[in-house]
Amino acid sequence: MLRFARKYHKWLMAFVGVQFLFWSITGVYMVTMDIHYIHGESLAKSEKTEIDLTSVDYSIAEFAVAYPEASQVKLTQSMGKPLYSFINGEHGKVAIDAQTGAVQAMVDEIKAKKIAQYHYAMSHKMDSIRLIKSATDMPAELSPRHLPVWRVTFEQFSTPTFYISQQTGELVAKRHDYWRLFDWMWRFHIMDYYDGENVSNWFLFLVATLGLMGAITGAVLTYYRVLSPNKKRVI
Repeated sequence: MLRFARKYHKWLMAFVGVQFLFWSITGVYMVTMDIHYIHGESLAKSEKTEIDLTSVDYSIAEFAVAYPEASQVKLTQSMGKPLYSFINGEHGKVAIDAQTGAVQAMVDEIKAKKIAQYHYAMSHKMDSIRLIKSATDMPAELSPRHLPVWRVTFEQFSTPTFYISQQTGELVAKRHDYWRLFDWMWRFHIMDYYDGENVSNWFLFLVATLGLMGAITGAVLTYYRVLSPNKKRVI
């Protein structure tokens, strides 16, 4: 038993030891970083998240009559102004003013800059702005459901980045380099190097199983070398 445990513990830990190191490094990073900071909450000015319903003069009944084919309806806001955001059949995403019912024009570059400046909590200058329309141009840090969006970056060492919906003007995502590093740490931690979403992948299961076997054989060695009454006889 002892000889078996010694032999397989050595080879098992030689195989999974590197991943154990990755688990330790990535785990330390993820538990020591403030998750609210990682989410970029400090990048945007804190504003009232609840929409003032008293300012919504265009009722949902009027909306239903005007847009019978609407789906995925959401009451949101842009720079404090309430909007109805929805999918209007073949016309795609549409946003209308929740006070007047007027259809909102697509957010152009000038307005996107104003929205970004409105939300940004610090005083850094804008570094770049570009419109992303297709999934082929989309960075991995953004979900395709938000397309098309304006990508606005600021001049700061962590590269703060705002993503602003072209249809609604809503700030849909906040990113920075610490978030990007956290994302890669998560991928290494769950051993899904493609998109970091599959926590039940076979590679993780295999290494975890081998790690468990290594731990069991290590426990056997510990018993024989430390706790066993005959430990002096163990070579």
